[in-house]
Amino acid sequence: MSKLSRNKQFFFSLLVPVIILIAMTVKPLLTVLTGETIYLQTTPVDPSDLAYGDYVDLEFEIENVPLDLLDNGLKKQLGNDKDYFNFDSDKTVYITLKQNNRTNIYEAIKVTEIKPRSGVFIKGKLASYINQEGDNNRSTKVAHINIPIERYYVEDNTGTHLEKLTQRGKLKAEIKVRDGYAVIRGITVID
Repeated sequence: MSKLSRNKQFFFSLLVPVIILIAMTVKPLLTVLTGETIYLQTTPVDPSDLAYGDYVDLEFEIENVPLDLLDNGLKKQLGNDKDYFNFDSDKTVYITLKQNNRTNIYEAIKVTEIKPRSGVFIKGKLASYINQEGDNNRSTKVAHINIPIERYYVEDNTGTHLEKLTQRGKLKAEIKVRDGYAVIRGITVID
């Protein structure tokens, strides 16, 4: 094998991992640069990670949607007892969002398996089970959807304060959304 051929092989073996790493950043960067900014109501807890420090584990109001927001195709996949969907693992779905003009927070208005062609929407995974939500007098069945923007890292010893704010409904998350892909940009105290 010639020396030139070995040099090319070495160069390509170094170049391939670099290209893969760069490609992994394209979607998040495009979302941050060109995505639409929306706000979602949060419900965090305050865990800590030894490697990364304090973070707020976020759950969003739009992750628990009433069954009537599901499109007909998803409703047909409900099991006979109406507590489980007829699929084995999490199913990719799209949550269509609409801004509440009074609060400026986006709310779920529809959940579908088919990617919307326009509007603001977030891609998520529909869990196979149904939750009961509400007080004792009126409970509602809701479908749980995981959206992959759960952790937001904060300064040490600030997570507990943020948790107290969200328990009082005083915290919202700033999210950049582009073509269903979401990136959390920050959390804000609601006035």
